[in-house]
Amino acid sequence: LVELPAFNAFTKSIMSNVLERCLDFDWGYSYLFELGLSLQKGDDSSGDSENRIAQMIVTEFNHFKEVMTMVWNEETSQKPAEDVVMHITGEHCVSPTLTNQLTIDSKQLLESFKNYEKEYKSLLGDFIKPEADLNVLVHKN
Repeated sequence: LVELPAFNAFTKSIMSNVLERCLDFDWGYSYLFELGLSLQKGDDSSGDSENRIAQMIVTEFNHFKEVMTMVWNEETSQKPAEDVVMHITGEHCVSPTLTNQLTIDSKQLLESFKNYEKEYKSLLGDFIKPEADLNVLVHKN
């Protein structure tokens, strides 16, 4: 057990070098983002200890800081999108004293949000590259 701290430091160093090497490639940022999401989410077929270790890896290495930010943002949101969408109401102001109830297509709104969220996650890896041309990314379909 005396060698455990040295082994821990050595392992962290190797892992950091591997993650850093990924960033040398065009696919590196996107790959690390997807890897971090996968590790953070865990796997139903994996045991609790494997999922805990996967989450510790995401927490331990700053290569996954965008994942941690996204996870924090998601965990701190007040309500699930489904709850919010199902309770949306709208009114059309016909005059200063008269309003008509608007029909909200909750299913379409929720589907649009899910499409947005999917696209956001797929593009986030591209946007976090330091050398990324933001004009190209903004106009990307």
